[in-house]
Amino acid sequence: MVDTFFNTSLKTKIVLVFIVMITLITSALGLYSFHTSKKQIVNKVSTTNLSVIRLIDNNIVEMQKSIKDWVTVFSLSPVVQEALQNEPGGSVDLESQIYSGTMSAIMNQMLVTGNFDYLSLYGQDELPLYQVATDDSSGPGSYSRITASEVYKQTLEFNGASYWYPLNSSNNVFIDVNRNEKIAMSRIVRSTLNGRNIGLIFVGINTETIRKRYLKDLYDESHGIVILDQNGVPFLTAGKPFYNEQEPLQLPKTKNGTEDGSQIMNLNGEELLLTYTQSNAGWQILYAVPLDTLTKELNSIKLFVFIAILVSLLLSVPLMLVMSNFLTAPIKQLLFSMRRFQNGHFDEKVEVRYRDEIGLLSRGYNTMVGNIKTLVDEVYVLKLKEQEAELKALQSQINPHFLYNMLDTIFWEAESAGQDKISEMVINLSRLFRLSLNRGKSFTSVAKEKELIQLYLSLQQMRFRDKLRYSIDIPEKLDSYVILKLSLQPFIENALVHGIERKREGGTVSITGEIDGGYLRFVIEDDGIGMDEATIARITDVHEEDDIHTGANTGGYAVANVIQRFRLYYKDQFNIRYSSRPGSGTRVELIIPVTSEPLEENHD
Repeated sequence: MVDTFFNTSLKTKIVLVFIVMITLITSALGLYSFHTSKKQIVNKVSTTNLSVIRLIDNNIVEMQKSIKDWVTVFSLSPVVQEALQNEPGGSVDLESQIYSGTMSAIMNQMLVTGNFDYLSLYGQDELPLYQVATDDSSGPGSYSRITASEVYKQTLEFNGASYWYPLNSSNNVFIDVNRNEKIAMSRIVRSTLNGRNIGLIFVGINTETIRKRYLKDLYDESHGIVILDQNGVPFLTAGKPFYNEQEPLQLPKTKNGTEDGSQIMNLNGEELLLTYTQSNAGWQILYAVPLDTLTKELNSIKLFVFIAILVSLLLSVPLMLVMSNFLTAPIKQLLFSMRRFQNGHFDEKVEVRYRDEIGLLSRGYNTMVGNIKTLVDEVYVLKLKEQEAELKALQSQINPHFLYNMLDTIFWEAESAGQDKISEMVINLSRLFRLSLNRGKSFTSVAKEKELIQLYLSLQQMRFRDKLRYSIDIPEKLDSYVILKLSLQPFIENALVHGIERKREGGTVSITGEIDGGYLRFVIEDDGIGMDEATIARITDVHEEDDIHTGANTGGYAVANVIQRFRLYYKDQFNIRYSSRPGSGTRVELIIPVTSEPLEENHD
């Protein structure tokens, strides 16, 4: 895909880039507007929903308070107290007594208000002393079964306070036939005489009663309410179902319970705005609204973004075509001229109208064409020079053979005359010439370069007699590496000419070599008279040479030649360091890259 794009024409690239830019910019602005509006709506709805669940909390607390107050008045009335303090099995017609006298007003309040749907009062007998149901629930549970239940234990722990809990199949020991879901409250009744436990009162409120009386107009099909008990078990739901008991919600906690707040959650595969709070009764109230019902009006923003992109593209395409034609026309002209130039029209040029980048490119093209035409005109001269160079190379092959033959003749004459020292010098000189010429090759092995400097120093030692001492310490493991021929000899010659030769008592030259990482390091040291900075600069000065050389001293020239060849072959990957002071000798360090390409063997 990327290759296809880059292989298309420049005009197509410009049009596509403009289309992508317009689409991205308008989409980014649309998304920003959408998310900003969505965030504001969510924040405002969260504030409203928090007010709703606080209203729910107040209603639930009001319900609990009214029932608690009624139960308190009822359980402390003299009639109830007297009935509960009788011995078990005593005959007490409590029902007829509570509907007469002062108790009738209390009972009428219960019947009129309809705050609860089931009531049972237990003394010490198995069956309740009083039981009433307004929803056709029947079959009161036995007192022994109640006292053996977990609910009774929890009620005792509340020590006379009201214990609220959802009534379900696992904890329902009060009603055998329960017609409706209920929220229950149980409470121990104490004697007003001595404070001991004399009974138990149980109150049941249908969840539907709570929905109608306390949650009216606070929920619908798209707004859901869930109230959880202290253990996180839901005991009342209203409106849109959204809570899954198998996947409890992880809500922010504080030391006192769940903090108030709202957050967007994915429940049952649907995004909901969930608002939550901790009830004063210790219950958790959740209020959920589908997010899409809040943001459906924002769909107009999406439509607007789509229309904006479409309109922008329709209006910008003609403009992009005109601009792309304006930009690509000079490039097409340049391309057409280059094709003509490739076909041999060397006088080709393009017209330059402007000084922009394309104009600069055209100017450079015209200059290049002129230079190439000049080079083409001069190619014949270069060809002649090349042929002349080939002729010189052929001629240069004659002189070494003549020299070798003459040296061999002198060697045999010296051998015949018994001049062993002369014959040794001649054979060393012959071998030295062969190694230095290297059959015209530019590169040689370290082993041959080491042999060359060995021969050179042995000849020089015969010349200087006892004034010259030398040592060569180049390990055999370096023998197979490749270096430029005559890389070391000019520096050794320099040490003899500028150091040892000018010292009356002679001196020592040492050559060492090692491999350091990816580089070969050679060090040439002498204990001669040393050199000053000016002499070092003159020796290492690299300048163009003509075809004629008549100077007597070749030392400086040879060193400069080595440096020039190093620059040609090794570029900037080599280093030559001189360290010298008058009277303290000279040290030269050569560092060149390691090369181990196989060489063609030179057979002498």
